[in-house]
Amino acid sequence: MAEPPALLRAHAIAAGYDRHRVINAVDLGVRSGEWLGLLGANGSGKSTLLRALTGQIPLLEGCINIAGIDLARAPEQAKHHFGAAVDGADLPQSLTPRQYLEMVASIRGCHAYAWPCGDLIAALSLTSWMRTRIADCSLGTRMKVALAGALLGGPKLLILDESLNGLDPVANWRIRHILADLVHNRGYGVLLSSHSTETIALACTGALFLDDGRIAHRWSATDLAQGPRQFEASVMRVLGETIQ
Repeated sequence: MAEPPALLRAHAIAAGYDRHRVINAVDLGVRSGEWLGLLGANGSGKSTLLRALTGQIPLLEGCINIAGIDLARAPEQAKHHFGAAVDGADLPQSLTPRQYLEMVASIRGCHAYAWPCGDLIAALSLTSWMRTRIADCSLGTRMKVALAGALLGGPKLLILDESLNGLDPVANWRIRHILADLVHNRGYGVLLSSHSTETIALACTGALFLDDGRIAHRWSATDLAQGPRQFEASVMRVLGETIQ
């Protein structure tokens, strides 16, 4: 049986700022039907890695392919194949959620409500916030808007930087189940950075731990299937090894 297609493949990548390497020699991939969790202490390089994977900062070494397209050589074509949920603080503060989603839709060439999972505005209880300036929205509401933007147009690869943080329990449950349905039943792929070992154990099909800009440990679907408590203990052991 053939392997599912690779939605994301990063090979030996290094990236940073002003020639200072923050991540180095990182290899990772996300295939159709996979949900990869990314863990690491603050300052380990997670956000820098995701910025590199989404083309926000250039690579110092290595290569990134999105759906088989070289991100450096054809960035616009590659970016058509993924949706990234930006940090809520990076959303355009003067716009309303409605205006932001209309802007994203115009860039992607789709309708402003073209989600692959039904009415996401209703599912995330955003209706009453659609005409409020993003600057006046709560952290959780901004994260919902960022997630709605990432899913617009139905890109098969979703890259989420701590995007479930700040969500209320109901919204967190709903978005996890929406993403799980897209991954397991419709061939989507997700890369999620998170500090929640429980979320990664419950949702992901694999995980990796980033330490000082390098991958220090990987977990398989079998490892995660042991449950949140066992996974948390494993992460703590890895943390202890990296601190030593």
